[in-house]
This record gives sequence, C-alpha cells and structure tokens, in this order.
Amino acid sequence: MTDEQHILRLIQSHKELEHFDYSKAVDWAIDLIRQGKETDNVLMLASFSKPIDRFEISPYVTNVLNDLGLEELDYKSAVIAETHYHLNEILNGRQIRKNLQSLYQLCVDNDYESGLMNFYLIYHGWDELEEIGVNYYFEGADLDNIEEVLKKEARKWIDKYVHGKENESIVQKRTEEKEKTLPTTMAIPNKGFIAKLKSWFS
Repeated sequence: MTDEQHILRLIQSHKELEHFDYSKAVDWAIDLIRQGKETDNVLMLASFSKPIDRFEISPYVTNVLNDLGLEELDYKSAVIAETHYHLNEILNGRQIRKNLQSLYQLCVDNDYESGLMNFYLIYHGWDELEEIGVNYYFEGADLDNIEEVLKKEARKWIDKYVHGKENESIVQKRTEEKEKTLPTTMAIPNKGFIAKLKSWFS
C-alpha cells in the first residue's frame, strides 16, 4: 500500500476510533483540493483549523467520503487500518516514538487487545530503558536494538493481520504439536484384561 492509501483507510476509520486525529482529515482535504477534487464538502473540511471539535468536523469527513463514493470502515477494520498506518510510519522511520505511543493508546482503548500487546510492552520497555537502563517488559530489547525490535514486530503484525501470514516458526511449531500422538486408553495396557487372557489359555 502507498502512503496515500494508508491515509485514506485511516480517514475511512474516523468514526470508530476514539482518539482519531482530525487534523489528518484536514490535511487530506487540502491534498484533494491540490488534486483538483473540489466539492463544497471538501472545501468546508479543508477550512477547519485547530483546535478541532470532533463532533463538528465528523459529518464533513463523512460527506467527503460520500462524495468520493467511499464507505466508512466497521470497528474491526478501523482498528486494523489505524494499526497498519502507524506501523507503516514506524517502518519508514517517521516519528517512531509518537507512532508507538499511538499504538500503546490503541491497545489500551481496545481493552489490551492481544494483537497489540507487544507494542504496549515495547512502549513501556523503551521508557524503562531510558529511565533505569534495563527493561522488564520485552525480553531481549535494549537501547541499542529496541528500534529494530519494534520494526521486526511491526513486520510480523502486518504479515499476520494484513497479508494473512504467520511467522513460519510459529506455524511449524503448531503443526508439530498437532502431529504428536496423544496418550489414549488404547495405548495403556489393561492389566486386568491381560490377566484374564492368561487364565483362559493356561
């Protein structure tokens, strides 16, 4: 996906995201004007300035999406779109700590959703490394490698939740576990039955 597509998916998520940054919607409207896509709704959206009132601006975002024939995303898709947006920013080296903080907040907003927990832990671990020099949140992360650790987790998340792939080692481990023979009653010798057999043939 291009940066423009990431932004568009984020804009389509605006109603479902508790901490959506509506200044991004204003910037998006300004870009639309530059592209010659001027409608009354686009012009209205582009005219907003900080501080932006969520309830005032939200209908205009919806109207612009309608003008472009675009649907708003449901809650699950919105969370994936926002996570993907911030991870793309991180992988491109843009405001890494700020985007990590947004992922931390998204995790909290979603009742510590398991798919986002690694970013929550890395966020706290990074703070801890700066404060006391060690971290007890994310094993193996230190000040020399934590940015790369974060990017590695970002790629894993995108593979799983966007491309439908999982880490090969995890998949292999699950396969091996399934293939293990589980003990059953058939595998356990029945001593009583064996004794009867012996008595029958003695």
